[in-house]
Amino acid sequence: RIPGGEIKPEGLVAIGKVAAEFNLYTKITGAQRIDLFGAQKHQLPEIWEKLGAAGFESGHAYAKALRTVKSCVGSSWCRYGMRDS
Repeated sequence: RIPGGEIKPEGLVAIGKVAAEFNLYTKITGAQRIDLFGAQKHQLPEIWEKLGAAGFESGHAYAKALRTVKSCVGSSWCRYGMRDS
């Protein structure tokens, strides 16, 4: 999970290292999530441990709750922004 979509370069490097180590296909989704595909079930605890050590927390994929909240990057970064957010 990446709250508000803000991530430091070190976080991106950590995700990249995990993806490379476990040979995972990575994708940034339309909802601005980073998906990692191809892990075997037995690899998940080690992957979660490595991402947790890098400061990430597990997201919740399915629930009867509020899900994808998209945020605007504001006029500083987007030509369609009406004001800074």
